[in-house]
Amino acid sequence: MISDELLAEQALLGNTAAFEELVNRYKKSVFAIVYRICGQYQDAEDISQEVFLTLFEKLYQFDREKKFSPWLHRIAVNTSISALRKKKNIISLNFDESFISIAFNNRSHFDAGDPHLMLEREELRKEIGSAIMQLPESYRTVIALRYQMEFSNQEIADILGVSKDNVEVKVHRARMALRKRILNNRKERGII
Repeated sequence: MISDELLAEQALLGNTAAFEELVNRYKKSVFAIVYRICGQYQDAEDISQEVFLTLFEKLYQFDREKKFSPWLHRIAVNTSISALRKKKNIISLNFDESFISIAFNNRSHFDAGDPHLMLEREELRKEIGSAIMQLPESYRTVIALRYQMEFSNQEIADILGVSKDNVEVKVHRARMALRKRILNNRKERGII
């Protein structure tokens, strides 16, 4: 199999099949990142297309001494954040049900028959999804990359262009902000 870096080099030389192969390899991961940051399916489709247009236009900037995937994923994150900044109603966005991927969504076979437990988990999933969408974009980004896309801290550092230590701090702060947001939402609803 041809490496991403070699495909990028070939695409830069005008090989459209090489560029198409890069798009095919990364369209799912790019869409997933964009979707988890912006929260709406239609917006994610549009932004994903914008990511690949940007890739095509900026391919000459790719440093072939480095890995391709973090560079492309950084474009996806930056394009998503730029799109959110253009849109003023960030807090009112909701996750599409079919794309939320939170760890407790993987139910064991033991609770599959307990409708009460399944309902509780569904409510908790919705509560967390809503709270994530209320976070600032920087926190939402690291939460999405770490816990929904399951990238390692080093991979996130490569994508965001920061140090691994910086990512660890950002993940910690994002988790604390998420916890605070969930507690505030519960207080507002009179649950606690």
